[in-house]
Amino acid sequence: MIESFLICDADTHISPYKVPDKKLSREDLVASMKKNNVDYSLCWLYPHGVDNVSESNDYVGETAAMDQHLIPFGWVNIREGHDKALKDAAICFDKLHCRGIKINGAQNDYPIDLPDCLEVASIISSHKGMVAFHIGADSPDNTSPKRASVIAEAYPDMPVLMVHMGGAGEPDRSADVIKTAKTHSNMYLVGSAISVEKVRIAVDEIGPDRVLFGSDFPFYDPGERLDEYMDVFRSYPSEDIAKILGLNFRRLFLS
Repeated sequence: MIESFLICDADTHISPYKVPDKKLSREDLVASMKKNNVDYSLCWLYPHGVDNVSESNDYVGETAAMDQHLIPFGWVNIREGHDKALKDAAICFDKLHCRGIKINGAQNDYPIDLPDCLEVASIISSHKGMVAFHIGADSPDNTSPKRASVIAEAYPDMPVLMVHMGGAGEPDRSADVIKTAKTHSNMYLVGSAISVEKVRIAVDEIGPDRVLFGSDFPFYDPGERLDEYMDVFRSYPSEDIAKILGLNFRRLFLS
C-alpha cells in the first residue's frame, strides 16, 4: 500500500564530515531513499561537533543542486556571531538556493526568539523562504513553541516548521505545540523523533493539512518510521494519509 503514495521526508541530515557511527553522506541518504521508496527529502546539516555551519551549508546546497529529489535548507547558529549568522542566512538563499533556514536552539544553545533570530527571520521572509525550528523536550525552554510563536506572529505569511513537534526527549511537549499551532495557521508540524501516536493526536486536533512525515535520518530509519505511520493511520481516509506522507510536502516545497 505504501507504494501508492508520494513519500516525502521532511527531516534528514547530511554532512561533509566523517562520523564513525553515522552514515551521513549524500550517497547514504539517496541509498536510504531508494530502499524505503522515499521520493523527496528535505535535508539540512548534521550539527554535532560543527563549530562553523558554513561548510556544511555549502555541502547541503551543492548536494541538492546535483539531485532534484533533495530539498535544501540552510542552518544558522547565533552563537557564531550576529554578523556571521545574517551573512550565512543570505548566502543560503542567494548562492545555495535553499528553501529555508533551520534554527536549532537545542544543539546550539540559545532561545529561538532572540532579536538575532528575528533578524534572520526577516532575511528569510525577504527571500520568500521558510523557517524550521527544532522544537524539543531536550531543551524545552530554548525551543518552546511559545518562543516560536513570536516569529510566527511577526511573519504570518511565512511557513514555520515545528520539527519534532516537542519530541526528541521525554516528557514530550507535543500538547503545547498542538495548542500553539491551533492559533497559528502558518505553523506546520514535522512528526519526527516523537511517538506517532502524538502525531495522530495532532492530526485529530488541527487536521491533516499541516502535519508532515519526518524520519530524522540517520537517527531513525525512514522505513521503520513509515511502517509506524501506516500502522497508526491505517483506519484514516487515504486522502488524509496522502497529505501527511507527501502531499503537504509537495505543496510547501515542490510547487
